[in-house]
Amino acid sequence: MSMLSRRALLAAGLVMPGLSMPGIARAQSSSPIRFVVPFAAGGLTDIVTRMVAQHMAQTLEQTIVVENRPGGNAIIATQAVARAPKDGLTVLVGGTAGLPLNVLMRPTLPYTLEDFAPVALLFDGPLSLTINASLPPRTIAEFVTFAKASRNPLRYATNGAGSVGHLFGILMANAMGIELTDVAYRGNGPSTIDLLAGIIEISVEAPTTTIEHVRAGRLRLLGLSFPERAPLLPEIPTFKEAGYPQLVTGFWTALLCPAGTPTDVVARLNGAANRAMESETIRQRLASEALRAISGPPALLQQQMAQDMAQWGRIIREKNITLE
Repeated sequence: MSMLSRRALLAAGLVMPGLSMPGIARAQSSSPIRFVVPFAAGGLTDIVTRMVAQHMAQTLEQTIVVENRPGGNAIIATQAVARAPKDGLTVLVGGTAGLPLNVLMRPTLPYTLEDFAPVALLFDGPLSLTINASLPPRTIAEFVTFAKASRNPLRYATNGAGSVGHLFGILMANAMGIELTDVAYRGNGPSTIDLLAGIIEISVEAPTTTIEHVRAGRLRLLGLSFPERAPLLPEIPTFKEAGYPQLVTGFWTALLCPAGTPTDVVARLNGAANRAMESETIRQRLASEALRAISGPPALLQQQMAQDMAQWGRIIREKNITLE
């Protein structure tokens, strides 16, 4: 399965406060909207969420409060929204790990995808193939040859079993016909230190976790999982270009409401979210991190989750990965 088509990404346009917003109803309640984020404050998802919330609040003429509820592999925040009133005042800032991956791997999960009404995809990002610069490969093809000739499986960093990086490493090994060994770390900081030291050979995480070291010549970025080259890194080829279309994938962040939220309320939030993601300020902030702003109907998010369930589901079932 592939990431969503470039057709889903609309041209950027600056939205100025106070302009008429046809098709988007104004505040329907004096109560604030809560955006529930499954991560601690200060991270990239939190920062972008606050930018989006501010823009949407201006469009809707309604207060939006960002509430951080980290912990439990995103289960705490996600479950709270699933059980919230179906009035559009509680919105989940969900993503790949908290929704499709949790649903696929956790048999006792207290929610399903059917507990949510898709509102809007906000942005997505690629995974990477980044190696220590002391290693000889300079292209994806050379990397495959190098990995096949290695006496031992090459080691790649993950954020733990069942993480997007862990699953992508399995997907990459299958596609390339090579052997890789996953090494779990508590965060990208420690794994990058070990990658620089040569303790592990590979990172498959988002390129922004290693880009400063790539530019300094200490690491080498060989490929990205976007369907097209990233504007931030136009010199880096995609896996698709290298002959691996099955490695077109990534991670995403989106807005969702509890299932049963009225369709007109969902449409109102979707319209405001699209306005935000067409803002030049937000698009540029995302592009600076090799991420893509997305705007489109709620069905676009539904399609993305279906793609994830198919693509990641095959790997999860093949490897019998189960988390408690």
